Amino acid sequence: MISLRGSWHIPVIAFVLGGVLAIQEGFAFWIVGFIFLAWLYSYREHLLFLFILLLFAAGGYIHLPLDSSSFSPQPLYNDLLKGKIISDLTESDQSFSVILKDGAGKVLVRYLKEKENDSVQESLKYGAVCRIKGERKPFEGARNPGQFNYQAYMAGKGIHSQILIKNEAAIQCDGKSWLSSLYDTRKQLKMTVKEKVSPTTYIWMEALVFGDTALIDSSTVEWFREFNLSHILAISGLHVGLTLGGFYFLLYRTGLATRKQSRLFLLLLLPFYMFISGGAPSVLRAGFMGVLLLLTTFLQKKIPIIDLLSFTCLFLLILSPSYFYHLGFQFSFLVTFSLLLTIPILKQYESKWRQSAIIGLVSQLSLLALQVHYFYEFQPFSLWVNMIAVPYFSLFVIPFLMVIFLLSFLVPTVCLFLSSAFSIVHEFIISMLITQSESLDYIWVIGELPSFFIILYAVFFVIMMKKWEQKEKVKAFLASLAVVFVLIFYSSMPYFSEEGVVTMLDVGQGDAFVIELPYRKGIIMIDAAGPSIFSSNKEKTANEVILPFIKSRGINRIHALFITHEDSDHSGSVPFILEEMRVDRIYVSPFHTETYENGVIVEKVSAGQSVQVGGRDFDVIHPLINGDLGDPNDNSLVLNSIFGGERWFFTGDISAQVEREIVMRKSIRQTDVLKVAHHGSHTSTSEEFLKALQPKIGLISAGVDNRYGHPHSEVVERLTERGVVLLQTNRHGAVQYFFSGQSGTFSTFIPYNASRE
Repeated sequence: MISLRGSWHIPVIAFVLGGVLAIQEGFAFWIVGFIFLAWLYSYREHLLFLFILLLFAAGGYIHLPLDSSSFSPQPLYNDLLKGKIISDLTESDQSFSVILKDGAGKVLVRYLKEKENDSVQESLKYGAVCRIKGERKPFEGARNPGQFNYQAYMAGKGIHSQILIKNEAAIQCDGKSWLSSLYDTRKQLKMTVKEKVSPTTYIWMEALVFGDTALIDSSTVEWFREFNLSHILAISGLHVGLTLGGFYFLLYRTGLATRKQSRLFLLLLLPFYMFISGGAPSVLRAGFMGVLLLLTTFLQKKIPIIDLLSFTCLFLLILSPSYFYHLGFQFSFLVTFSLLLTIPILKQYESKWRQSAIIGLVSQLSLLALQVHYFYEFQPFSLWVNMIAVPYFSLFVIPFLMVIFLLSFLVPTVCLFLSSAFSIVHEFIISMLITQSESLDYIWVIGELPSFFIILYAVFFVIMMKKWEQKEKVKAFLASLAVVFVLIFYSSMPYFSEEGVVTMLDVGQGDAFVIELPYRKGIIMIDAAGPSIFSSNKEKTANEVILPFIKSRGINRIHALFITHEDSDHSGSVPFILEEMRVDRIYVSPFHTETYENGVIVEKVSAGQSVQVGGRDFDVIHPLINGDLGDPNDNSLVLNSIFGGERWFFTGDISAQVEREIVMRKSIRQTDVLKVAHHGSHTSTSEEFLKALQPKIGLISAGVDNRYGHPHSEVVERLTERGVVLLQTNRHGAVQYFFSGQSGTFSTFIPYNASRE
């Protein structure tokens, strides 16, 4: 009879790989499938074990994928909805929200605040039965490559629609469940601690004890992310392990309880700790493992740790397939599996520093491929920062905060003193770490790593670990080089590709074009829109659309940035792009008044000049050097260039009057692709202009349901009557033109349906 003792991770890996295979499409499906079958084939001599693996793989293939209807548009209606609240109340700056469950499934209910300090109904309790009338609609999905897909994220939680409430009369709730009392207890605990510790200390307690990083300064959170330290801020097995170890030492080593009593106390403590810390996947993983470990000691059964981890992983995935898509779940289990497999390697070294370095290295390498897939970039020097930060948080910060947490209830006066001392020391050290790490701040932008390269990376990583464990250090070193080479090869691919890409990003009501020349000879941007002038978050478009797209393409340098004019819907994201990456030169019209920092060269160009980037000419058609028209829109840079054998015409926001002047100057010729001026406003795109250009394709960048009504119907009719094919961001999301040599193909991010046009 086959024994799986110490090997349960193999069927669980088959279960997960079955899910991975199920979500692949096209070429990636066949590549992943081939690698998966090759792995299964290696167990051909153990037919029963192979059969078990096939069963687990089939289970993952069926159980883990999201329902395809998750991404289908949900019906919009305002009917009365009745359901039960199945979550705690969550508060943000703009809203309160709860999750409601009715006969059709889960719905996110958001109560929009009129003022920042608005309070919410006391009746919104876990388990309350509510009657709600409001606007129900689907979540917004990604409209650009590289953009975070909120719709898919919520679908992963089994939530496919939301209801927006703007007044208290629209929601009436009654009753609550016993879990509501637990949530109230958690809130009371937080309030009690907050009143008895210094404000700075509480910010870190909120993150490292209660699992909420919202209070930490955004620049500090960004530093943790850049140097791959986010796992410290997310409550994980490290926190759970330190907590359990601390309590065990306090109870058993001090003689307050016997070994058995101490373990029983920890067994009762774990569920409570998992609850107050927010129940993140990493906490659930460590908590369930802890419960299983303690139960086995009571039953005097020794089960390998890796089997306990495997059982926990399988249990959570079967209980809730949405964890399969949760970044914290993926990172937590991946790094823990890797570290458990590292134990034989650690035994080869006596030095604690070497062991610490190996743990840090394996932790980084085990997550690197997924990190690049999700965040597109990697900080090569993060290992060194981790070697300092991880011991500091493990040995000082987390234990100290746990002590302060207990003292806040037992000895409040001592607690206040210690928390004040802690805040001084901790703020100094964090400040020093951030300052000193600036010299190591080199980010390697790789791009969105496809599934094939992730699996190839994983194969070489496993080979490296195996050879290292077998003390075949030369082969282990060669495998480690192969691991890094996978990333180097992928990030180098654009420099050997004859394909170029022109992308019109969907930035809402604004313009932003990114042009990638073949062989990565040049990256050019034409405009970089910011958010609406009414938005308080001026970085929103840069951080959520433009920079994610640029990084997903593996771009870390822009050779030329043309700003047609200084209106926010064309230039609002420029300062944030300059902060994030190198821009060689900015080109503006002679009448552009806005200035830019970061030492970037700004050059003014006018009609008759030509700017060459990467061997590609960008002819400036407008404005004339002495022709200030007094209006930023009419002073827009108008550019002309050729991509894939097609002549492109970029118009900025010029009006029909300027169009006529350009035609009269006879400075234009027949154009294949026209960027329709001023987002399709009726003030532009005159009949005379279209007659002179005779475009085949019209590109319109306008916001969905924008307040200006762009593009205006008369402009659309004028273009369609001439047989111009219109591609619009408000209908199609981002629009891309992939070209090679003298030909190219248009593609829309949201599927194009000609029958609908």
